Amino acid sequence: MNIDIDKIQLDIKKKFIYKYKPEFSESFVTKIKDTQIIPLGIKVFEKLEWNIVYVSQNSIEAKRKNTWGKFTEKITITKKATGRIEVHSKTLEGNFIDFGRNSMRTGVFITVFKKLAEAYEKSGELSEIQAAYEKELSWEEYEVPTELPKPIVHKESHVAVPMIGGLIIAIIFGVLLGILITNLGHIIGLYEVGLGLGIGYVFGKVLKKTNYINFKMINILLAGMMLVMFITSLFTQYLWIISEANIVDVSFFEFLGIRLEGGLTIKSSNIGWIGLVLSWLFQIIIPYIIAQFKAGTMVLNSLIERVPETVLEYTVYLFEKGKTETEVRVELAQKGWGLEEEQDSVFNALGAIQGYKESYRE
Repeated sequence: MNIDIDKIQLDIKKKFIYKYKPEFSESFVTKIKDTQIIPLGIKVFEKLEWNIVYVSQNSIEAKRKNTWGKFTEKITITKKATGRIEVHSKTLEGNFIDFGRNSMRTGVFITVFKKLAEAYEKSGELSEIQAAYEKELSWEEYEVPTELPKPIVHKESHVAVPMIGGLIIAIIFGVLLGILITNLGHIIGLYEVGLGLGIGYVFGKVLKKTNYINFKMINILLAGMMLVMFITSLFTQYLWIISEANIVDVSFFEFLGIRLEGGLTIKSSNIGWIGLVLSWLFQIIIPYIIAQFKAGTMVLNSLIERVPETVLEYTVYLFEKGKTETEVRVELAQKGWGLEEEQDSVFNALGAIQGYKESYRE
């Protein structure tokens, strides 16, 4: 069925919302069966080319991309009692005014939903859509594998290995930062982002190579790395400056005292030692946050890559059929995944996938 989305958008009466993250809700009543609402809602989102990020028995969430491929709104439909459907649209960025975009999204969804409901009900397709959706949920067409790919055990390494690797990485990046600041000055923001991405990537490689997945300890190691990197940077600046100036009687701590006394100057304005200390904290905290995200993402990807897709799909199938974790472990053991660490790797991979799905919803 062809629907002129552009014309529908022009016909929608927009309501401007003023808020940090504008949002708008409206509801409507449909006469189609309660069991057909979610399947039809999925078809509407597909027709509108809005990316579905979550589906449950009573709701669907989708995000809409702009011309540059960036998500701008999140649209949620919720099935209420007696055929009533609530449609909610929320701006994903703090724009303070939405220029009526949220009300337009809800209006477009409602209009397309009603048009499709009427057309599909007349043609009989609505029952087919419902049947196909229920068949997919029931895993009727899934073929249970007679055997699973053999597991490859990746034993977690001792914390000493990534600790040594992290120390080396922190020192290298600290020296590099010290040289850049001494010769080019501190480009606030640029260096911090570069450090975070660089350290996160290299440390993530170390974690993958050593199979270390203790996230709590990884965060502690990253915090220590940032501190080592910062101290190394300051010490590199100290060595470079006293070498260039041919100074021999100034210690490192005296150098720090001179730096604090001189404060921080931005565009001819000196904001004192407080500004300098804040800039130093910025050099530690921002790279830490970025590196934590980068390294964490790489470790999560590693967890997923370790387990064959066939095994993951089979495990999901077992859980969907109402099996408990103990029962799933028994089923996996019967198909060659008998060791506890092998089964844990499957559950860790599913946890990582679920984590990605949850973050995608936000």
